[in-house]
Amino acid sequence: MSAESNARDHIHAFRWWVGNPEMTRAEAELRDLAALREAVEYEIAMHAHQVATYEGISWATVADALSISPAAARRRYKR
Repeated sequence: MSAESNARDHIHAFRWWVGNPEMTRAEAELRDLAALREAVEYEIAMHAHQVATYEGISWATVADALSISPAAARRRYKR
């Protein structure tokens, strides 16, 4: 199983809003995905900043791992 497949399995297992009688299943699924996106974006930002600032990993290496340019990595995560 690839890392991406395993991550997708975790996504499909996460259900916070699904089952809420005040919204449709489609809306609940979108809210669940949005919550996951925010959590993942936060964790990536914290980790990228930490490894580049305190562990001596170059912004080029961070950028390569995240499939973005080094300039974009510095702008997003340097703080």
